[in-house]
Amino acid sequence: MDNYNKYKFEPGKVLVDLNKNCTYPDIPTNHDHPIFAGIEVEKVEILFAPQNQTKTDIGAVLLIQLKSKKKKAVVDAIKKLMANPLVVYAEPDYYMNTYIIPNDPYYGYLWGMDNIKAPLAWDHITGSSEIVIGVVDSGIDYNHPDLNNNMWIAPANQGIFGWDFYRNNRDPMDRTGHGTHVAGTIGAIGNNLIGVTGVCWDIKLAALKIGGNSNRVETAAAIKAIDYSNKNNIPILNNSWGGRAYSVSLKFAIENYNGLFIAAAGNNGSNNDRIPTYPASYTSDNIISVAAINQNNNLTSFSNYGFASVDIAAPGFNILSTILNGGYGYKNGTSMAAPHVAGAAALLKVYRPDLTSLEIKEIILSGVDKQPGLSGRILSEGTLNLNKMIGCIVER
Repeated sequence: MDNYNKYKFEPGKVLVDLNKNCTYPDIPTNHDHPIFAGIEVEKVEILFAPQNQTKTDIGAVLLIQLKSKKKKAVVDAIKKLMANPLVVYAEPDYYMNTYIIPNDPYYGYLWGMDNIKAPLAWDHITGSSEIVIGVVDSGIDYNHPDLNNNMWIAPANQGIFGWDFYRNNRDPMDRTGHGTHVAGTIGAIGNNLIGVTGVCWDIKLAALKIGGNSNRVETAAAIKAIDYSNKNNIPILNNSWGGRAYSVSLKFAIENYNGLFIAAAGNNGSNNDRIPTYPASYTSDNIISVAAINQNNNLTSFSNYGFASVDIAAPGFNILSTILNGGYGYKNGTSMAAPHVAGAAALLKVYRPDLTSLEIKEIILSGVDKQPGLSGRILSEGTLNLNKMIGCIVER
């Protein structure tokens, strides 16, 4: 597989696997050996040469140091070496990383990040300020020290960090703490020696406020937030809210939204296939409906489910995140599960900006960890896995 454009590698170095007929002491180490014809070699080193090797076709591994440090020199050398019958395989000297753990002091309490294999994915990508996620919720405490530098600045004359669609003003400050907690799971600043980290260490959070100072949100405000997101090219929306009422108007807005709509499945402990919860249960192609699991990868007692109407499960029990007035606290709910998936979608968009919303959805759902307890209860029968998700892109 040609991974030269996917993974970083050491300039000017090539690993060469010789066939087992080239064994010690006949392994070519002279840079002008015929095997290296047409390649400007500076040095050859034997890395591994077992005696009496019979397990595979490979007899030894060499490291070739090229005179040129350009990427093209590595690619050209590999092509020439692969044409030689004495060579089984040639490849770049790929970089490997220790698994990245951020230095945020409360990271050890974020069991969900380890559960979704976030540290493995962070070896590839931790986010980008080029991608915006809309948090359609109760607003965001945009002064929170773990969120402030990741807040989106709205275009001129349209607001500051988003918009309050409930009261129709420029100030989407959170008064209940729900949206702030959701925002922290998506995009609390990572590796900054403060508090927690989000799935995305670096991202832009748009505060799209659709409710007042209670737990209620307004359908009309949600529709306006979706329209605003279209106009401002916000590609991903997190929606940790819902109810039993079917709204034709809301479904129309979602289906005409040009991005990916992540929705919490609901906290009634019931089957959405039988008693739907909206917007999670709309059949719109661009919706991902998210159930909640605990530390044992089992559905929580409160989480809704549904083999036809709920797509994936993510951590939603005992989730630590940002709260009002610069603090941190625990919350439970599918509201806490959905932002794990929204953050995952953002990482995919950062890694491959060309991916469409439906492609991102397909990758997320095809890269799950299958769980026996989810079989027949949710569509993917699995839990979010960021590492497999990134692997699905690499294989494309």
